[in-house]
Amino acid sequence: MKTVRMEPEDEKVLERIRRRTGWTASDILKRGLRLVDESLATQPPKKTAWEIYCELDIGPGDDSIPPASYSREAVRRAILRKHRK
Repeated sequence: MKTVRMEPEDEKVLERIRRRTGWTASDILKRGLRLVDESLATQPPKKTAWEIYCELDIGPGDDSIPPASYSREAVRRAILRKHRK
């Protein structure tokens, strides 16, 4: 046995469905759970942030941000690049 807390608007929707169908609140919630489960089963799984990052192919390049330990050298290179133009 589970207890479900609902917002007043959701309770109104549940009552409206109950009146229109004659089903019990328990039957309505069970059917709703099954529909959500079926819907999720047909959708491709969502990618994690790490999976998306791995697909971005962000390799080193002129615009890449160097690690903080190399910040002094990175600033020197940026100034040299600017003055060579």
